[in-house]
Amino acid sequence: MNITPTITIAIPSYNKEPYIRRCLESALNNQNDDVEIILVDNASQDATYKIAQSYTPTVTCHQNSTNLGMASNWNKCIEHASGDWILILHADDELAPNVIPLYRTLIMKNPNLGIIHANSFAVVNGDPATKTTTPTAHKEHWRAGEEALRAPIGLCSTIMVKKEAYERLGGFIETSLSADAEMWPRVAAEYDLAFINEPTATYHYNKDSTGAQSLIERRFEDIVADWDNLTEKIAQSQPTEELRLRYLAKAKYDALGNYWAIVAANLKTRKYKNATRAIWIISVHYHKFFPLLQLIIKKLWSKR
Repeated sequence: MNITPTITIAIPSYNKEPYIRRCLESALNNQNDDVEIILVDNASQDATYKIAQSYTPTVTCHQNSTNLGMASNWNKCIEHASGDWILILHADDELAPNVIPLYRTLIMKNPNLGIIHANSFAVVNGDPATKTTTPTAHKEHWRAGEEALRAPIGLCSTIMVKKEAYERLGGFIETSLSADAEMWPRVAAEYDLAFINEPTATYHYNKDSTGAQSLIERRFEDIVADWDNLTEKIAQSQPTEELRLRYLAKAKYDALGNYWAIVAANLKTRKYKNATRAIWIISVHYHKFFPLLQLIIKKLWSKR
């Protein structure tokens, strides 16, 4: 007899006062007897936690005494969650109404599943006119290992992972600001992956989001060191040496686009010194001046 899996919607928060009510309301639109909602606040300095507490006891709130860092707080979410499956919903994103049954149907269908992701909407700086859909995959089920590792993965707030997988494989790398990029392949190497072909969350691109800030507040060398470490960790998840080498080659090819994201973020926020330093390091240390120039021309040409 199939037992209905319990699910935790876990919301990690830090200084998200303008967005937290929207996020919590979206989670409440998905609550029933088998769904718990928890919030783990990372020592916010604004009213985020006070707002969250107004939703108790429907929402179970926890607060760290000090800021542990982003990925460490995600691990706290896993620690506090009592559900069989966990969806980590970022505090500035929102969950679409009544989508939990879509996840539950897939869970009940395949006992080998360890990770489920979905399409999402994207909105820039809260402007509804910018709303777009971000499709990711093209089929429902991917077998663990080589097949699942080839699957494109959706955005974090659409991803639900079996708690057993987190406990067995270990949590997020706490020193990284891109730890989710390493976690999903680690799970997919060991567990089947499923995909929901409709948006289950809205991802909000805000200028004050952690991801956006990390590209302009950290040194270029530190960002690249973080990414290089994650690349090595992801390579270790590949089931064969051939696939590991293939992944490393692809990562090297994709690196320039990632470096450009750092340059572009700093140019957009008028941090010209940071952008210039990044270009210098890319050109001299990584010997990629001409490929970078080609990429810049391509980006500018595409906007014509």
